Amino acid sequence: MKEQRRKAKLPLLAMKSKMYDNITMLDPSGQTLNKISKKKARWYISRNLATYEPNTSQQFIRLKFEPKARSTNSNYGKSEKKNVCVACGGEENQMRFYIVPYAYRQLFPRRYKSHISHDVVLLCASCHLRCGQQTQLRMNEIEERFHPVKSHTNDKDLFKIRSSGMALMHHRDKMPQERIKFHQQIVWEYFVQLGEVQDHNDDDDDGDMGGEGMDLSKEMLQRAVDIEYRVENPNHVSASELVVNSLNNDDEKMALFIREWRRFFLDTIHPRFLPEGWSVDYPVVSNLMD
Repeated sequence: MKEQRRKAKLPLLAMKSKMYDNITMLDPSGQTLNKISKKKARWYISRNLATYEPNTSQQFIRLKFEPKARSTNSNYGKSEKKNVCVACGGEENQMRFYIVPYAYRQLFPRRYKSHISHDVVLLCASCHLRCGQQTQLRMNEIEERFHPVKSHTNDKDLFKIRSSGMALMHHRDKMPQERIKFHQQIVWEYFVQLGEVQDHNDDDDDGDMGGEGMDLSKEMLQRAVDIEYRVENPNHVSASELVVNSLNNDDEKMALFIREWRRFFLDTIHPRFLPEGWSVDYPVVSNLMD
């Protein structure tokens, strides 16, 4: 049943359009620079920075200016990227996969992520799930070294009130009367503190009503159940931030970190359909032309 639900969701999670358009970008002299998307090609043309070059078999745009930088890895930049799973070659239910986990990549300095598509690949849903699970396990191992503090803590008193509200709402008919009175007392005292009901102890010499007279409405029980018992930690720093901060924006550490993830990807999924020129040693810093 769980597998059936997962398969039913695949069309919703899969990419709706192809990832690679393979538009060839030429310099003013007609030399191939690299392959780009239709979106990027339209950007150049709309700003009168390039012209469309019609061709019977391929699509080209020719720049009207000499680029300041060129691809440092011509094989990868110029290679045609197939819209297939890089692991198994499947063509259905494709999804983007970040070889360097997005939780880390999004925190990188701009030069490590802008104009660099090398570490974003296509995987089918099955391969994406398998590789994603192993990636998460490795992330957990890395982050445990930094002993991250939880983003929230639980207020024990509020949690207790919520638990009693839940018990009364959903399990009252299965509990003995003594247990019902116990939970009623906890919820009632909460509303006493809010000043919405009277403390029975004020009118009872014995100080114990045993749950008698505590008329808890459905609305009151629902409010008890909806209590926000989690307290935000103002000093919280996410595990991802701790990991990236530990690299200190050091070029050598950043390069090692990125390449270790590339090796992990190869060892985990054993891809057989990576684009030509893809390499563990591919540059990690953008030169604005990749």
